[in-house]
Amino acid sequence: MLVMVRHAHAGSKKLWTGDDIDRPLSPLGWDQARNLVAALDGVELHTLLSSPTARCRQTLQPLATARRLSIDEHQLLAPDAPVEGLLDLVTTQDLDGVLLCTHGEVLTALAEQGRAKGTYLLPPAGKTEKGAAWLVDHRAPPASRLRYVPPVPHSDGEGTEFGPA
Repeated sequence: MLVMVRHAHAGSKKLWTGDDIDRPLSPLGWDQARNLVAALDGVELHTLLSSPTARCRQTLQPLATARRLSIDEHQLLAPDAPVEGLLDLVTTQDLDGVLLCTHGEVLTALAEQGRAKGTYLLPPAGKTEKGAAWLVDHRAPPASRLRYVPPVPHSDGEGTEFGPA
């Protein structure tokens, strides 16, 4: 099973004065990141791949600690990476046991490109909340290939502060 995660809630871009790659999770985002541990309990994982951004790496930190796994950065998961490379990766490689943490715009572009090329094994465009995950089982029947794991707690647009709660 492949797991695709949208990074958890991060602080406001408008309030962050540093480079966007360094923008951290908000307290709500840290709660969502910690809750991924329980939400993905029972899902076998051996590899955690993250966008190079701090918010993606931080989203995976509690899971990496709980599972004693490292977090490896992958440039194809960055918000400015060409989506064709990521589409090729997720449609041609055996990613069973791999978790990819990326950005909403990357997941949307991936879904749109995939559908344009006839690949319907990807999450629907624009349907992934911050801190949520998609479980993608390429071997399951078409009607049950995707399972959405919503974030806990849900984001209500608040939580613009930065740093761990």
